[in-house]
Amino acid sequence: MRMRGHVTPIVLAWLACFAGPVFAQSFPAGMARHANGVLVVVRADGVESHLQGRGALQIFEGDTLRVDEGQALIETEEGVQVALNRGTVVKVLTRWEKSKGTTRILRLQRGEVWARSLKGQALLEIETPVGVLSANAAEVSVSLVSDNEAVATVVQGTANLSTSMSSCQVRAGTMSRGYRGKACSTAASAQVSSATAWSYPLLVP
Repeated sequence: MRMRGHVTPIVLAWLACFAGPVFAQSFPAGMARHANGVLVVVRADGVESHLQGRGALQIFEGDTLRVDEGQALIETEEGVQVALNRGTVVKVLTRWEKSKGTTRILRLQRGEVWARSLKGQALLEIETPVGVLSANAAEVSVSLVSDNEAVATVVQGTANLSTSMSSCQVRAGTMSRGYRGKACSTAASAQVSSATAWSYPLLVP
């Protein structure tokens, strides 16, 4: 009985080291670099951190990022540049597969995301309630029009938009629309300036 009373606090202390927020925040996912408004980072434990202006705010896997006003720029651990437009909410996740390695996932809940990945960096997926845009060594933008429609635009390179009904290849200078429960639209010519006009200024040192 005395032994059990001695061991239990040790066991509880050990478990506490691997549970809750400590465990959730043990995997760095990137760094927030710039916000011309206010970037709100909601941790897995509900605690909020903020970035306004230039800085270096650590992002962890499972964090939810929100921009109510202005825009924000983050850089993932793999070096992928990601910009969030006004009114955007996105969750940062990761998936690892033996055949593909690491895939960085941006789960877009609201708004618009721009991203640019270079050759040799991790595969990037932007998830929406409508479908998923997969990109590698490409510059892309995804705008969530509603819970039933998303628009994927490719500025450079190529990407693949997949819905529950179909998959569409999207090349540089084109866009495709995805609809819930329907096939994505054939890629058509697009004005990529709609994606770069707000995101590029964030890249200026």
